[in-house]
Amino acid sequence: MHKKRFIEDGSGGRHSLAVTSPGRGTERAGGQALAVRPQGGRKRARSLSPTPRVARECGQARRSTRPCRVFFLLSLLCPAIAFSAVSWERKSSSTGDMPVPNDGQQQTCCVVFDIDKDGVNDFVVGERTRTPSVVWYKYNGKGWDRFVIDDTRLNPEAGGAFCDIDRDGDLDLVLGQDASGNAIWWWENPYPNFEKPWVRRYIKNFGGNKHHDQTIGDFDGDGDAEFVSWNQGAKALLLLEIPANPRATEPWKPIEVYTWSSGREREGFPSVPVDVDLDGKVDIVGGGRWFKHLGGTKYQENVVDDEMAFTQCAVGQLVKDGRPEIVFSPGDMDGVARWYEWNGKEWTTHELRDVIHGHTCEVGDVDGDGNLDIMIGEMGDPGAGDLARTFVWYGDGKGNFKETVASSGQGIHEGKLADLDGDGDLDILLKPYHHKTPRIDVLLNSGRRPASGQ
Repeated sequence: MHKKRFIEDGSGGRHSLAVTSPGRGTERAGGQALAVRPQGGRKRARSLSPTPRVARECGQARRSTRPCRVFFLLSLLCPAIAFSAVSWERKSSSTGDMPVPNDGQQQTCCVVFDIDKDGVNDFVVGERTRTPSVVWYKYNGKGWDRFVIDDTRLNPEAGGAFCDIDRDGDLDLVLGQDASGNAIWWWENPYPNFEKPWVRRYIKNFGGNKHHDQTIGDFDGDGDAEFVSWNQGAKALLLLEIPANPRATEPWKPIEVYTWSSGREREGFPSVPVDVDLDGKVDIVGGGRWFKHLGGTKYQENVVDDEMAFTQCAVGQLVKDGRPEIVFSPGDMDGVARWYEWNGKEWTTHELRDVIHGHTCEVGDVDGDGNLDIMIGEMGDPGAGDLARTFVWYGDGKGNFKETVASSGQGIHEGKLADLDGDGDLDILLKPYHHKTPRIDVLLNSGRRPASGQ
């Protein structure tokens, strides 16, 4: 089955997009196609309210993710749709708005959360060739001040997560090592006394190397958070229960809940875990797949698009009612970014555009209209060089998107949508990997500007 979808570009034109359902968009579990029928009609997806314990232990970056319907269906006979795009104010280390992380040129990881419990998001950046290897940034009302988390020489990989691991009321940091080693670490947040050091401990220090991407959530519905990481060197997806006394437990005990033997590496998790099948438990999404908890430590692989194994991803309610939608963007390669909609039997594929190393993939209500938007950004080196762009697709809640360019000329890697200045709207954290580094940019959301013709 093939359908037509249309998307407006920034010039006011519209492009037809091929949309397929069977094959690429067919959900498979253990290699078998699934035919899933909604019970009692089409369900409405909802934001899960975590248990009090998980809500305390695993806070999330403050961001507006209000549910919306974005159906992406437009007839050629429909009148032009008016969109309002956001104006952006660039803050940058290149103009003195914040210090650079260090003098290295391989800025790998980026994590956003409220470190000092002042109600405003902070962010962490890691770099793997110089010291300090891990730093955090705090907004000062005009720019950002930098503080050191770890001044030793480490090799953090892209990814990272946060959670109140030691259950003392503040959020701690987790990062994984790159292909040079087999470590995953967590750092104890010294709040409220940041004169004290961030104590680093091992979650993992054995087995396969490389841990590109981590996530934390209550994936089995037991009220406690679980830690999940890709382990590319072992070709495995690892799940680790947070121990009762994490300060005295090194390392933790990983369980391989999924492995692969050939093909591209798996990577990517959404910034916020989401309940894909509406069973009341958040699910693991990444590597072109999602994983359903069956009981105990058993998880069922469900293939959304096997071509999207080596990607970054996001999940959100792009279409009202039913399951949330999934977005995959080729992260460390060139290709077509797509979003996927569940039609009751299979995943329908919607193409967005060709991207060059689209290693940033997020969803959020950027323009504050109550509808989720999509952000995908291109790397610069490797990647698109000085032609690198960060795209935002604004949805109108009726199935139409307008593609805009929030930034051009600067590569972005592991970029984030989050409120970074505490004013209640979503900003863009624009961290490059190697392009024009060392460097950090923030695009502050200055509010909507009127759509053309209005």
